[in-house]
Amino acid sequence: MLSTGLGWILLRHGWTLEGTNQVIVRGDTGISPDLVAKVGGFSFPQPLLEINLKTLESQLRQELPVQSAQADRRLLPARLDVQLVGQIPVARATRRLAGGMETGMVDGEGHWIQTNTKAPSPAPTTAITVEGWSADKRAVLAKLLEQRGRISDSLQTIVLHPDGAISLRTRSLGLIDLGRESDRLVQQIDAIVQLNSTMPPHLLDQGQGSIDLSNPDRPELERPAKKPEAAEKAAPGA
Repeated sequence: MLSTGLGWILLRHGWTLEGTNQVIVRGDTGISPDLVAKVGGFSFPQPLLEINLKTLESQLRQELPVQSAQADRRLLPARLDVQLVGQIPVARATRRLAGGMETGMVDGEGHWIQTNTKAPSPAPTTAITVEGWSADKRAVLAKLLEQRGRISDSLQTIVLHPDGAISLRTRSLGLIDLGRESDRLVQQIDAIVQLNSTMPPHLLDQGQGSIDLSNPDRPELERPAKKPEAAEKAAPGA
């Protein structure tokens, strides 16, 4: 009976988190113990053994801008250790959800980074925007981000269309349509590099035209229609 009573006391009082001062967050993410407790749905005093570590780790990865999360219980003294590894955002991004568009960021491998207004997050390392992120296009997006220096330092936007097509917007070449055949991406990037170095400036129209590179062997240039003259000369005698 005595051992049972001592066990109950330890479980109820000795192995209980009384507040966020017993939640230890490690890593360079700047995420606070209070935010970890909020994401985990802790209700203080929180019995330590009632925390499902795997569920907590999953919640942290889904709701915070972190690449990985590992949680461990420490019983003497009672505390919760949380190790977080942050993600490095490369570009701002949007994705389509049932309720509309969601904003976030992506890392260099094309992974979505969930932003949280209460969690510190570094600014993206580029000014590129990704529109229409989806998990099935992650590998293609990662390749485009990896090759962004070759594509052009004027790359502004990567658009992942719902029908599977991909297009780029650059200040130098304008709109570039890559089509739906992502298996030709290497040849398409090579074609962009060549066009950047050989396209006569007068054909570029300061990036206002468009280039169809769905077939990189036969690029097709479409120049914008010329604007009509601002005013016609008045007819004699008018």
